[in-house]
Amino acid sequence: MKDLGNLNYFLGLEVHHRRDGISFSQVKYAIDLISRAHLSYEEVENTLIEPNVHYTSTDGTLLDNPTRYCQLVGGLIYLIVTYPDIAYAVHIISQFMSEPQTTNYAAVLWIL
Repeated sequence: MKDLGNLNYFLGLEVHHRRDGISFSQVKYAIDLISRAHLSYEEVENTLIEPNVHYTSTDGTLLDNPTRYCQLVGGLIYLIVTYPDIAYAVHIISQFMSEPQTTNYAAVLWIL
């Protein structure tokens, strides 16, 4: 075994050591997730999901390659660890993992 010092970053969690305790953050992970979606960090919305919109499995057209959608939703699910305020919006879009539509993908981008 080797002592590598204080833990600073592990599995997407930044660990900050302070006098009064330890705090966790996923800011770097969130920024990396935003860049994977080819969005800029400055494109910020005030709401997590469009209000009064109900998504169904027949909205929009079926995505040709759902891989990016699944990766982004999976990243958002992991992001809930330190951002529980996005849990409801992520729950809504994660229901369409098997057959994501274009409107579902737009909702993922909106949340990011």
